Amino acid sequence: MFNFSTEQKVLDLNGVKIGGQPGQYPTALFGTLFYGKRYAELTDEVKAIGKEQVEGQIAMAEMTGNPAIVDLFIKNVDDVEPRLDFLLSVLPEGAPFAIDVPEAEVRIKALEFLGSRGALDRVIYNSLNLGITSEEITALKENTPGAAIVLAFNPKDFSTDGRLDMLVTGGGILDKGLLEISEDVGISNLLVDTGATPFDHNATETLRSIPVACNKWGLPVGCAIHNTVESWIWMKKYRRESDVGKQTYKYCDFGANALAIQVGASFCVYGPINNAPHVFPFAAMVDKFIAEGASDYFGVNCSEDHPRRKLQ
Repeated sequence: MFNFSTEQKVLDLNGVKIGGQPGQYPTALFGTLFYGKRYAELTDEVKAIGKEQVEGQIAMAEMTGNPAIVDLFIKNVDDVEPRLDFLLSVLPEGAPFAIDVPEAEVRIKALEFLGSRGALDRVIYNSLNLGITSEEITALKENTPGAAIVLAFNPKDFSTDGRLDMLVTGGGILDKGLLEISEDVGISNLLVDTGATPFDHNATETLRSIPVACNKWGLPVGCAIHNTVESWIWMKKYRRESDVGKQTYKYCDFGANALAIQVGASFCVYGPINNAPHVFPFAAMVDKFIAEGASDYFGVNCSEDHPRRKLQ
């Protein structure tokens, strides 16, 4: 159990609190919606599945106390309006959500659409990263999201120093660090993603960067550590060989989030949203361990909605 010497900021995103000292607030869990070939077309069937998945994640949040954030995957420009329209129709009014968009062109379109709908204050922009363009910077100034994830992925240097350098200086790739860029465009609510990398690409540094970043900036820090498990070459083979392999992969995928939480993560991007019934209890259990230790050793009081209080 540990406590950071730097004051830890707590972001209040339309009533959802993320951050603080370990054990103070429950880990926020981001489940990705509509990722994969199965969801390529937004048919009525896919909408029905998506609605069920969103409601399922909300139900798990209500049960455990861990905040549920829908992380909407949008691949193409043509997908922006229908998928965001759908999500806004099924989320509770005012609930924050993230947009998970790989391409800058698509991110710009999403910002413009959300600005037209008056929903920018609810958005967690995922993410500000090394692929940012001048056009995207302009779009962010014109349609500024309520919050953003800054991605500390640095392909030139996978070490902890290299990851954090992407945020401070741009890592030799950008002219400015992503933290300065976020300040320039007017985003005040920031979350740091330490950028999960595969095994043999300094995967451990994904986790080691979490407490370092927490202590350096006091910002909420997390990652999508499930990506490391998903890219594990041996596991890909093992999961194809038998039902036991498939189940084992799922356990490793769910359990990897515990590693991040144990070293100070305030949020986890845990992968497909349909995994919520497994991931939420797992995260809640780890949160209970941490909150109990934080109270015993450091006098940290957990929030009223914390799993330590809700799940006796």
